[in-house]
Amino acid sequence: MGDADQEAGESADGRVLAEELAEFASRASHDLLGPLNQAASLLALFVRRYRGQLDSEADVLMEHLSNAAVKMDTVAAGIRRYLNMAGRPLEVRRVDLNAALAAALAVLDPAVKSSGAAITADPLPPVDGDNDRIAALFEILIGNAVRFRRPAETPRIHVSASRRGSDILIAVADNGIGIDPKHCQEVLLPFRRLNGREYPGAGLGLATASLIVRLHGGGLRIDSALEAGATVTVTFPGRTVAA
Repeated sequence: MGDADQEAGESADGRVLAEELAEFASRASHDLLGPLNQAASLLALFVRRYRGQLDSEADVLMEHLSNAAVKMDTVAAGIRRYLNMAGRPLEVRRVDLNAALAAALAVLDPAVKSSGAAITADPLPPVDGDNDRIAALFEILIGNAVRFRRPAETPRIHVSASRRGSDILIAVADNGIGIDPKHCQEVLLPFRRLNGREYPGAGLGLATASLIVRLHGGGLRIDSALEAGATVTVTFPGRTVAA
C-alpha cells in the first residue's frame, strides 16, 4: 500500500470514528445527561427546602445528599464536555499553538493565580487541526498539572515542542504528585480516578484529552513516577487531517 492509500485509509477511519462518536454523543446526551441533571436538581432542591426542619440525623443525611448532588453535577459537566468533543465535526485549519495555549491559560487564570503556578512555554509551531479542541486540550493538561500539585511546592509547568520526522510533539511537564507508571495507561480511560478523595472530579479529563488527540490522528503518552511529576506528550501527525 502506498503512502497516499495509507493516508486515505487513516482519514476514512477517522471519519468513521467521528460518526460513531457523534451518534453515541447524541444518544447519551438525551438518555444519560437528562436524568442525571434532573436527579441532581431534585436533590439540591430537597436539601434547600428541608435542611434544618427535621432532626439532626436528617441534617447529616441531607449533607450527604448535598455532596452527592455536587458530585453528580461534576460528573455531568465532565460527560457533557466529553460528548461535545466527540460529537462535533472537526473544523480543520492551520492552528497557532501559541494562541491556543494563551486561550487555555485565560480560562485557567483564576486557578493559576490561586495556586501560584509558574507556567512557561517555548515557541510552539503551528499544526493542522481543530482550534477549539486543541485549546481545550491545553486547558485539560495544564489544568491537571495545576490541580494535581504537591501541597508544599509551587506548581511549575513547562510546555515544549519537538519534531519526529514530519510529526510535531508537544510536551506538558510538571512537578506535581505524579502517577505510578503502572497506571499511566489506565488514567487515559474514562472514569479512572486514582486520587478521588484528595482530588475529586469526574475522572474524564485525560480521557477527553486522549479523545481529542485521537480525533486528530495522533497519540498521547504519559511519562511519570509517584512524587516525581509527569510529562504528557502529544503527537500531531505532520499532515492535514480530513474532517
